[in-house]
Amino acid sequence: MRLLAVLLAAAAMPAAAQIPTAPTRPADAAPPAASWLKLEDVLKSVEQHYPPLLIAVQDRVIADADVTLAEGRFDLGLLSGYEGDYLGFYRNDVYRAEVKQATQFQGMSYFAGYQLGRGNYASYDGKLQTDSLGQYKTGARLPLFRDRAIDPRRAELQKALIGRRVADLGVELQRLVVIQMATRRYYDWLAAGRRNRAARDVLRIAEQRDQQLKEASDLGQIPRIDVTDNLRAILSRRATVVETERLLQLTAIELSLFYRDSGGDPVLPDPSLLPPDFPTMQAISEARLMDDIDLALRRRPEIQRFAAQRDQVEVDRRLARNQLMPNIDTQVAFVRETGERIVRRGPNDLIASIVFDLPYQRRQAKGRELAAQARIRQFDERERFARDAVTAEVRDAYSALITAYQRAQVVTEELDVTRQLEEAERVRFNLGDGNLFLVNLREQATFDTEIRQVSAVNEYFRALALYEFAIAEAMTRRP
Repeated sequence: MRLLAVLLAAAAMPAAAQIPTAPTRPADAAPPAASWLKLEDVLKSVEQHYPPLLIAVQDRVIADADVTLAEGRFDLGLLSGYEGDYLGFYRNDVYRAEVKQATQFQGMSYFAGYQLGRGNYASYDGKLQTDSLGQYKTGARLPLFRDRAIDPRRAELQKALIGRRVADLGVELQRLVVIQMATRRYYDWLAAGRRNRAARDVLRIAEQRDQQLKEASDLGQIPRIDVTDNLRAILSRRATVVETERLLQLTAIELSLFYRDSGGDPVLPDPSLLPPDFPTMQAISEARLMDDIDLALRRRPEIQRFAAQRDQVEVDRRLARNQLMPNIDTQVAFVRETGERIVRRGPNDLIASIVFDLPYQRRQAKGRELAAQARIRQFDERERFARDAVTAEVRDAYSALITAYQRAQVVTEELDVTRQLEEAERVRFNLGDGNLFLVNLREQATFDTEIRQVSAVNEYFRALALYEFAIAEAMTRRP
């Protein structure tokens, strides 16, 4: 009967006074793709301007400085001096100059020098006297046992080089963490924008319907309570819009810590930069899991870092074992006297020497070796546990990603169904077979489902960011 009365009244009245045809959900005009804020833009900003990452990069600079410092122990050495005897029975002067060069080859070092001795010398100081133009000397020193394979200078350099690798891995680990955080903040901002848009859409429906309902009520086509109920829906939806705007502002503020301008200052992304929707979700096959575990074990910086730190301790162990060996050094020097003959030696001499030195107990070296072996075992266990932890982390991230994907798919299907029900209920109302209360319920159900769908899709992309962190995917996408 109500349907018949409505149709008769509608036919007898102007079109402006008919029962309103409920508006469909509006679609905001999407901004051009070139103006969207993309995840790549945020990650590029992170690489260039994010302070914690820039701080971590300075560790690499410090490690480079340590390498330079260690290389400094192989710098060419220049020595010179003067020695004179004035008040004694013998009056003489001695001038010396020498250069020394240590090398990394077998612990060998080279030297060359010049000495000029003038005056009178006692017999026990005869080596200080030279011919009139002085004495030239050149030679080399070579260790036979201790310090041949390794010595303190080379050990320090090797540890510094490994330390640079450790610093690089520390930067990479920090980079992975920051990229994961920035990615999640970006998708949180995108999800907040979607929620705000959905809230505005459902509010706009009620606002567009308000005037039409008032006109229909004035004409007696619908009861006044429908107008009041629609007003209630408007106020409720306005409150929801305010809440979603606050969430959008909060996520934009959090994203601004990662998204910065060319001067490194945070940029608060405007809502107009929001993409219209999330990227397309991609299913991940179970067969990929084992391959990704292998990738993670090869890529993850913390595993490589433990291995590098163990290599540093291995250098200490080798140096300690080196100190247990006897010190047998050989030295060969060629000496040439020049000028007017004054001394009876030379003028050319080839001097060879050998030096033996061995501490009897060698407890310091033994203690250092034992300590180094214990630290190596510690790093072995740490690396082993890190590998187990990474494997578990990849499995957990994979499980979370699969679950998030399946849930997002189900909720997306549910959203399609609720939209169909909403439209069907709206048609019933327009035909006079329903009421506004049920229409509002269907619209609210669609809105609630859309919010859950946004949360589910956001959770998928957050899980994807965590999964890519677990397998260190960002290490293959360096800018």
